[in-house]
Amino acid sequence: MRMGKPKHIIWDWNGTLQNDVLAAVAGINFLLEQRGMPLVDIQKHRELFSFPARNYYIALGFDLEKENWDEMSNTFIKAFLAEPSTNLFDWTIPTLTYFREQGIGMSVVSAAEQNTLTKTVDQYGILHYFDNIVGLTDHGAGSKAENAKRLIKQLNIAPNEIIFVGDTSHDKEVADFVGCNCILVESGYESRERLLKNGITVLPSIKELTTLFD
Repeated sequence: MRMGKPKHIIWDWNGTLQNDVLAAVAGINFLLEQRGMPLVDIQKHRELFSFPARNYYIALGFDLEKENWDEMSNTFIKAFLAEPSTNLFDWTIPTLTYFREQGIGMSVVSAAEQNTLTKTVDQYGILHYFDNIVGLTDHGAGSKAENAKRLIKQLNIAPNEIIFVGDTSHDKEVADFVGCNCILVESGYESRERLLKNGITVLPSIKELTTLFD
């Protein structure tokens, strides 16, 4: 499917630009193991993961009425950040470079906490690719829809000239909420089968994006 060249691309971070599904599995398994609950693998994670993350925890059997959510979120993020395999996907920098050379503006809108997100992007040396880095105020991995709405108002670009690129069904929900086009990639947190149910283009990874635009 060929598309018109966008004026701006809004990227999700986790599972889209950063290859960190193993870290997410490690984080949730740390919590599960603490409670003597069955562990998950990547396949199970991709079958059940959802936003807000509280829904995912409930699906795994956590009793959130008895748990301290903030404490759980902070414990998860410590285990998540300790995973040594986390890195950018091999195609992240070449893809960002391609779109920057095309004169297309780019931003990140993520469910990650703002300070951690900005620090991580900067550590990879790719902060200069983005006009905006927008995260949440805590580690709870809630909805990023309102943040996306505020960003688009700030950009002063018509939503139909913006493409939201992510790896979860929530990214499609956010794009619908703000009126953007959306493309999903199967390299991240949800299975291809789940992503296809959204009825939009699903690519193996972001590197295939460079072939879509006129």
